[in-house]
Amino acid sequence: MVQFSDSKNVRIASFYTETQSGTKIERPELGRLIIDSHPGDVLLIEKVDRLSRLPFEQWKVLKSKLVKANIHIVVVDQPMTHGILSGTEEHTMIAKVLTEFMIDLAAAMARDDYETRRKQQAQGIEKAKTLGKYLGRQPDHGLRQNIRLLLDEGKSWSQVQSLLKCSRSTIAKAAKLNELKTDESIL
Repeated sequence: MVQFSDSKNVRIASFYTETQSGTKIERPELGRLIIDSHPGDVLLIEKVDRLSRLPFEQWKVLKSKLVKANIHIVVVDQPMTHGILSGTEEHTMIAKVLTEFMIDLAAAMARDDYETRRKQQAQGIEKAKTLGKYLGRQPDHGLRQNIRLLLDEGKSWSQVQSLLKCSRSTIAKAAKLNELKTDESIL
């Protein structure tokens, strides 16, 4: 992104890193980005699927928020969207319409790709189950051990979550396993 902006002689004002999936319309960082933006600002994204993998109706809702905020979308891998960055080149109505169409198309393709991968994953799991080869998602024993060590040191769950970038449910599972092992050692 930095290399792209440098090549276009534009400055990146801020970075927003979203941890929520592009399949969800309510995302804290995206909401903050929209609130922080000024009319005419550019939202620079690497690929449209970084912005949306939403069903079309939800994509229209998100897009309307961006339009209402007068935020222009520039996608690094879609040169047609780069016209707004030139400053000297007039961003014609036809270019705007084509850019909007390309972004809509890319958003639809991102959603289709997401759904296809989910379906194929489910089919693969089902096939593995019928063959008796499905083991399910295996726990990260190293992560659980690190969680237990931090909890044993007296760190709070919030501190563990922040340090290890894991969910509270993962911490709960590790803590419960630790309690079970402690109970077994008493017997």
